[in-house]
Amino acid sequence: MHILVTDSGVGGLSVVAYAERFLRMHGFDEPVRLTFANAAPENDYGYNAMPSREVKLATFDRFLRNVTDRYAPDLIYVACNTLSVLLPDTPFFAQAPIPVRGIVETGVRLVLADLAADPRSTAMIFATQTTIDAGTYARSLEAQGIDASRIVSQACPGLADIISEDREGSHARAEIRRWVGIAIEKMHDRHAPVVACLACTHYGYRKDDFASAFADAGLHATVVNPNESAVGDLFDARDSEENRDVPVQFVTRYAIPDTTLETLSWFLGPISPKTVAALRGFVHVPDLF
Repeated sequence: MHILVTDSGVGGLSVVAYAERFLRMHGFDEPVRLTFANAAPENDYGYNAMPSREVKLATFDRFLRNVTDRYAPDLIYVACNTLSVLLPDTPFFAQAPIPVRGIVETGVRLVLADLAADPRSTAMIFATQTTIDAGTYARSLEAQGIDASRIVSQACPGLADIISEDREGSHARAEIRRWVGIAIEKMHDRHAPVVACLACTHYGYRKDDFASAFADAGLHATVVNPNESAVGDLFDARDSEENRDVPVQFVTRYAIPDTTLETLSWFLGPISPKTVAALRGFVHVPDLF
């Protein structure tokens, strides 16, 4: 089985890392290979910088068609909230020849489970501007019976780039503290426990810093990182002695900058050295889409 994971950048590479670790530890009943395909056109020009939703859709649709033709995956997992909210409106998705899943479904499921544990709790969705503007998380939670007063949506412009470039972390911690403070001000009940969903794949790298920001503000918070749970949407939990050695490939339209290579290698090394090797040996495909 060939699984292609994609993101509008490199944050979703953590999903590949967790998947590789899972397969290395548990095996699978058939051979698996993992390809991470970077869906961003340029290092300094991603989907959140595009001038309209129509341009975003056209770009992502072209990407999906090209990587499907080029790499023939059996399944595509969109490990990106920004792209997941665009996915249902792409022409490709309407007639997709293979299963295509998005991480928003994973995130909503996790948040609902934690909200159900305490009816006083408030959901906080931290995400890019595109994801927040789409309102998919809020609509999905409300459709499951969560009152709008229990939902806070907080865009964090620029945070994803800061996280990928700031290995030391002081700048990222300051920005996280700032956005958490702004989100807390929006709460209807300032004493309610919080379920904080990191609805951008980069944010999961700084999960502990989000938790610390809430603790320092005197709030009890459960911080949800959908990246960690995506493997449950890809594989069942049965152990197998077979197929534990999984090939991993990273393909990208632009060369990954050294600062990003160093930062993500540091984050992902303890999870999946093989994923780090794929990152450092990325395949540069200028005509990827």
